[in-house]
Amino acid sequence: MTSQTMMSLLQLTVHEEIQDLEVFDAYGTMIGKVVGPYKLLSRVMLSCRAYGGHPPPVVRWMDGDRILETSSAQHYSAQSPSERGEAVRVVDVTLHLPGLQRKDNGRDIKCVASNTNLTQEKVRVVTIDMYLPPLEVTVDGLDAPLRAGIEAILMCRSVGSLPTATLSWRLHGSSSLMPLPAQSSLDQNTTIGRGRLLPTPRDNGRALTCTASNPKVKEYSLNSTHTLQVLFAPEVSVRLAPALDPDNIWEKADVYFECVIQANPKETRVIWLHEGRELRGDSDDAMMADHVLVQGQNLVLQRVTRHAQGRYQCRVTNTIDTVTSSATTLNVMFAPECKKPRNETVSVTPNEEVKLNCLVEANPPDVTFVWKINSSRGVKELDSSSYSSRSRSSTLVYRPSTHAHGTDHYGVVFCLGSNKAGKQRLPCMFVISPAGPPEKPKSCTLVNQSPTSLVVTCQPGHDGGLDQHFIATVEDAATRRVVANVTSTSPDLTVEGLAPGRDYLVKVTAVNQKGRSSPFTLEGFALKVAENKINNSSSGESSSLLVMFIAVVVGFVFILTILALATRARLRHRRGHPEVNVDKNKLSTGDEAPLSPSTNASLDEIGDGEMLHTPESHTGPLETLEITAQTPESPVSCSSRTYVPVPTGSSTLPRPQSQMNPRPQPLHSVDLPHVTSNNHKYYTLKINCTRQNNESFV
Repeated sequence: MTSQTMMSLLQLTVHEEIQDLEVFDAYGTMIGKVVGPYKLLSRVMLSCRAYGGHPPPVVRWMDGDRILETSSAQHYSAQSPSERGEAVRVVDVTLHLPGLQRKDNGRDIKCVASNTNLTQEKVRVVTIDMYLPPLEVTVDGLDAPLRAGIEAILMCRSVGSLPTATLSWRLHGSSSLMPLPAQSSLDQNTTIGRGRLLPTPRDNGRALTCTASNPKVKEYSLNSTHTLQVLFAPEVSVRLAPALDPDNIWEKADVYFECVIQANPKETRVIWLHEGRELRGDSDDAMMADHVLVQGQNLVLQRVTRHAQGRYQCRVTNTIDTVTSSATTLNVMFAPECKKPRNETVSVTPNEEVKLNCLVEANPPDVTFVWKINSSRGVKELDSSSYSSRSRSSTLVYRPSTHAHGTDHYGVVFCLGSNKAGKQRLPCMFVISPAGPPEKPKSCTLVNQSPTSLVVTCQPGHDGGLDQHFIATVEDAATRRVVANVTSTSPDLTVEGLAPGRDYLVKVTAVNQKGRSSPFTLEGFALKVAENKINNSSSGESSSLLVMFIAVVVGFVFILTILALATRARLRHRRGHPEVNVDKNKLSTGDEAPLSPSTNASLDEIGDGEMLHTPESHTGPLETLEITAQTPESPVSCSSRTYVPVPTGSSTLPRPQSQMNPRPQPLHSVDLPHVTSNNHKYYTLKINCTRQNNESFV
């Protein structure tokens, strides 16, 4: 019997557990649980190495459950840290963190290595540690202004520094601040420091700084700077302007006082005192100086007198207090000083004599004078016999050929005076120059213009030491052609014979024996002839209108007069009654003619189309008579409306034939109807005039 043999081939796979898992930094240093500390924006590189294990492990960097991006795994053999001498397979995965932020501080990241589910994975967790700068620095206790001499407690607070910040105080230029020990909060995130400040007026406006610094990183610091506001009473002093020498102030000089004020809040009032009396700049101060100007912190005494001597103070007020300064004394000296302008130019010929008057102001008035000549050859003092002096003046009769220094006939002649108060500091100088061309005329203006003429007036300049005359040259502005030349010894020149309506350039030049000045040029024009015609035409037209107006008024008055006389004569003839005053609405006896009680309006107000509403009198209705007339002298036609009473019981009045068909006729030919009544009568005449040719009349 034959037996069979069965053979089975089995493959045995052995899973080997990962031996070790380590984390290294960029420098190859093994890292424990904490990596760092790092600064902000630092780049971090961490390497996770898995030793041994079969199959080869998979290594990942994770942040919680999120897998972080890493570089490709590297496989190599190396000695295992736990089993010395034995080389094992190593899987190395590197993590790069580009720039750390404040939020990365305390962040946990882990390296996980696993090869099969039959073995337990390896995990290594590391925490990132960082140095952080302060986030905020604040100073409390400066919300309101401080008061000088009253102590204030200030508090500086720093937040966000890791490790906790160190605090330092600084008050620039002052030692009034005393720091107190700093304190840290329990969360190690906040630092509080206090300081004691006793402010002075000098501290106002100074900068107070609290600085929070990271003790591990010097550049991690943050400042909080505040400008102190310290309230204090005015600190006042009076001083002369720096340019003045208090021991050398002369009468007639200008003196400036300044009230130096340091005050917070700002001063509200400044008062100046002289010998305890308030200065107001009014007439009471006129004896001190020509002008006393009180301008806040400044006191100006213009051209002081000896009465300005004494003690000066300023009194200053603010909301804290009122303070008066200590006194500053002003002493006024009275040495000679030039009375008129110190520099004067005199032009002469070599053999011409000229009087040089040196006038000074001085007290005492006994002044000793010295005359000197300064030329290119040096300074020469004149003999006292060549000039005469009296009190505050001295006169030198100067002739260049006689008094000159050698052949140099011209230069500067000056005088100096002295008295018991001192010597004159600045000489009165006369610049002796040779006679030469005159100066250019000044301030030339056109004072009159007509169609054919121009009038120019100027202010003469220096004549150069010689007689001068003036020339006005007129050029056509368009062609530059000279059209006129006028010469005069006076700077007032009249140019005639110009073409009307043209623009001209007028050049005025001064001339003497030595030459001529540069011209003064101004633009002018001649009036156009049309402008005069317009003026004449306007005058003629106005005269014509005036004559026409007067004629219309005279005609109108004439018509009224004739009408009134005719009406009065007719009534006297028809009625045989005493004269009725039509114009005044009165009878001859002086009684007032009453108005009709049934009349609702003035008869003068009734128009042409209102005949149905004829007014009534005491005896009945009034009838209207229309009369039209035109004077031969005037083109104005006028019509008159006459109301006459109608007898009771009669509906109408008999009308003349002319009234049945109205036509123009002279006013004096109007025939009024004969009406008899024992009652008063009321008459109203209304005249309507029509303009024929747009005349104007009243």
